Amino acid sequence: MLKERRLEQVFQSGIEVFSQKGFHKASISDIVRRAGIARATFYLYFKNKRHLLSRLLGYLLQELDQRIKSIELGEGQPPPLEQLRANLTRIITFGLEEPQLIQMLFRHDVGLDEDLDQELHRFYERVTDRIEWALRLGIEMGLVRACHTKVIAYSVLGGIKEVMKQIASKQISALDVQATVESLLEFGLRGVLVGSVER
Repeated sequence: MLKERRLEQVFQSGIEVFSQKGFHKASISDIVRRAGIARATFYLYFKNKRHLLSRLLGYLLQELDQRIKSIELGEGQPPPLEQLRANLTRIITFGLEEPQLIQMLFRHDVGLDEDLDQELHRFYERVTDRIEWALRLGIEMGLVRACHTKVIAYSVLGGIKEVMKQIASKQISALDVQATVESLLEFGLRGVLVGSVER
């Protein structure tokens, strides 16, 4: 039990330090001081601070996975749009509940550390793969028009990243969750143009 509590302390301290200082400026000393543990205890769980960040990214991906449910058709299932709305609501709410975890993603200076750049690139590719899988499933179900799923997946990821960044920095408040979800749905379904446009 004590071991689990210490691991949780290191995790939470890592999130706080990385979100405030960024990966490069954060030190193991900062993390153990925040956690109130000995430096040697840190090394019982992690090889270095990059190992801790990698585990935190894995945790973040797992948390997102738990909140994104597959759209299901059939009798007794809510309409697909309602299921999508529920997914978006869970993601936005998660961003409000865990702002430091989200901020941790955006406190990295690209180009200073190639290995870390690759680690974050792999993380975002895993998220993109999940979005692309959902798009392909939507096409098969007749809910999504035929499209270049990889390009659209990157577009969706970019939009969600920026919205989550604004949530984590408190630009979007808890009172705006429903409006944010509806705006994302509206944009995803209809874009920004009024009516049809001649090509």
